[in-house]
Order: sequence, then C-alpha cells, then structure tokens
Amino acid sequence: MSTSTYESVSAASKDMYARARAVLPGGNSRTAVFSSPYPIYAASGNGSRVVDLDGTARIDFLNNSTTLVHGHAHPEIVAAISEAAARGTCFGLPTESEVLFAEALCSRNETFERARFTSSGTEGVMMALQAARAHTGKAKIAKIAGAYHGAYDSVAVNNDGSNSLLSHSHTAGMPAEVIANTVVIPFNEPEAALAILREHAAELACVLVDPVPWRIGLVPMSPEYTAALRTFCDETGVLLVSDEVGSFRIGYGGAMDALGAVADLTVMGKVIGGGMPIGAVAGKAEVMAVFDPSRGKPKLPHSGSYNANPVSMSAGVASLRLLTREQMKRIGELGDQVRDTMTKTIEANDLDWQVNGVESLFRVLTGTVPGSSATPAQLGHLLFRTLLENGILIGDSGLGCVSTPMIQADIDEFGAAFDSAVSATIDRARAQG
Repeated sequence: MSTSTYESVSAASKDMYARARAVLPGGNSRTAVFSSPYPIYAASGNGSRVVDLDGTARIDFLNNSTTLVHGHAHPEIVAAISEAAARGTCFGLPTESEVLFAEALCSRNETFERARFTSSGTEGVMMALQAARAHTGKAKIAKIAGAYHGAYDSVAVNNDGSNSLLSHSHTAGMPAEVIANTVVIPFNEPEAALAILREHAAELACVLVDPVPWRIGLVPMSPEYTAALRTFCDETGVLLVSDEVGSFRIGYGGAMDALGAVADLTVMGKVIGGGMPIGAVAGKAEVMAVFDPSRGKPKLPHSGSYNANPVSMSAGVASLRLLTREQMKRIGELGDQVRDTMTKTIEANDLDWQVNGVESLFRVLTGTVPGSSATPAQLGHLLFRTLLENGILIGDSGLGCVSTPMIQADIDEFGAAFDSAVSATIDRARAQG
C-alpha cells in the first residue's frame, strides 16, 4: 500500500495520531499497536468486525492480539459487564464473582487445584515465577530462547523471536543480576535443553514455557520436548510453569492439556477474560499455598487493588461459559481452513513464506520475494498494510486467529483478500527494488 493510498482512507486516524503525539511518547501507550507512518484508530467493534475512525469496517482476525475469542461486544459478555458494573466496579472486600470464576476455571483442568487472579498476563507470569521461587527457595528461572512472556524483568531476556541462544536482547538498563538469573534453553531440542538445565538444576526454581510460542513461529512443543522437560522437573523438584496467556485457546483445558502434558503452574489471560483486563495463575494446591494468608503471613504476599475485580470476573465467567468444547472445535476447524487457504496462495506464487499455527491460531511468516531486496519484516509490514486495504486486520507480525462470531463467509472473504494482498505485496516489493 502506498503512503498516499493509506492516507486517503485514514485521514481521521492521521489527525488523531497528531493529537496523540502531543500527550503520549510517540503517540503510543502500547508498542504492539504502533504502525508507521501512524496507526489506524478503532472507533467500535461488533462481532467479527472492527470499525475505524473513518468509518471503514474490516474483518478482525487480530482480535486484540488473540484476546477476543468471542469477537467484539458479544451481547452476553456486555450484559455481564453491565450488570456487574451497576453493582459496583471494585471493593475492598472479596465478591462472589471471584469464587464463581475460580470454580469455572478450575473445572476445566484437574491440575487447576487452586487459582489466583491478577490484572494482566504479565502480572500472572510475574506471580507464577515468584511463587516458584517462594516454593523452591531458588532464584534462577529457565525460559525458551526467543519466547515472549510479557514485560516482567526476568522474562524480558532473549525474547526477540530469534530462537537463538546467542541473542543478547533485553530491555535497556536491566540489571546484570537479573540477566544472570535467567537461563535460556533452545526450543524443541530435548537433549540440548536438558544439558543446559542439568547444569543449573541446583539453582532453578522453574522452567517457563509457552506450549505454542507465537514469537518464535507459533509451532507447538513436540511430545519429545514436553516429556523431557516434565521428566527433568519431576526428577529435580524444579517446577514446570506453562504460560498460556496466548495459547490457552487451543484446548478446553488449555494448551498443555491439549498436548497431553501437565504443568505445575499455568498462567492464563486474554480469552479467559471476555475482553477485560485479567490474568490468572492456577496449579497444584501445594504450590499455590505460598499465597495463602489464612495461617499468618504467607510466603508470598500478593495484593492489588484491581485483582479479581467483579467486572472482570463476571466477564470471565461469561467468556468461559461461551467457550464450549463444541465452539472450540468449530473455530479450530475454521483455523485449519485459514491456514490451508494461505498455504495454497503462497505455493501458487512460488514463495518461501510459511504458515504455522494450531486450532484457531495462525501466523504467516514472510520470507523473500524474487526480484526484491525487501526483508521478511518489511514484507510482513507490506502484507499487513495491503490486507488492511482489502478489508482484513491481522497483526503486523502475521499473527491472527478465528473468533466464535466468525462464519464460513468470513473465512471465504479472508481467502480472497489474502490472495489479492499477496499479489499486491509482491508487486510493491519489486517496485521498491
């Protein structure tokens, strides 16, 4: 998409971005939604569609980075939020909604013996790692090279998607002691990972994984890799922590359950909250007991003015009620169609691009275009912009998902738009040299 074409359909967003720059650093509060020369601003959403400030409606396959499994403004979730808000948005007391949501969550997976709530996935990861440290008395954590687990210092190390042990990525100013306490292991290489883990076993509190890490390609952990990590943890007393903030949606009981595996602690967010700010940690009662204040000061005190607020809890109860096995199977089958359609288009254009994903999640990884020097990242951005022009929203990284309001017509429209967008991306990449 040329700059002039982009600007011709997004004048209101351009004006809003100018206003935003005057009060926000770079006009932004969330790096992931920034897009050059300026982002498209949302005005409203309904079902599978999102409408921007210029009144253009697009099919939303991004769904707030895979959060909105039920799309926009689902009537049952809106009703649950409205009714809860009318009773009071938050209290300095617990509410029944917290208990109802914990019961609904724990009923989906027998390893969820106890649950605890936070206000975001990042906070959920933070609390899970602190719980592992409190339970084991050890400081180090291990994570997969390139995997993303939010903004918490310990996991903001080697999270750039490179899947390389040689990556030195971390946030600016991170203390050397934090980096030293984060052990990095390769993905889906059981023996190589075990060699590193055994070297640090006496100091490790936990091994943190995402069963389907999107930043390194959205490929599931292999059975061999999963089994190797579980065996290592069982033999050493190190906890296995599964970050399913993004991947919980691949199975009724979560991602590890779908892969036939068991974690000691599971972190959740996104789809469990019905679009409201939420995070959760669930797992074995013995480990979760570090939070228990009923017998005096707990090993791990954990408070937060918005933890388990009744509006988010009520939205979560509604979201889980709607996320039935049947609905998950249906959107998983639509996800298969999306991936198959993209793969056929890529093969028809003789490109070295790749389509990954599982169930309702997908990610297209751009490679090269013959006759163009454009990098994969530049091609991914071109594809993202061209899909916007064709009425489709996915992530700039190629990430996308299917939501429950989607029907076959949405999938067919995506296929036609993707075919047109790939052709246009090739032409524009070659025109740029």
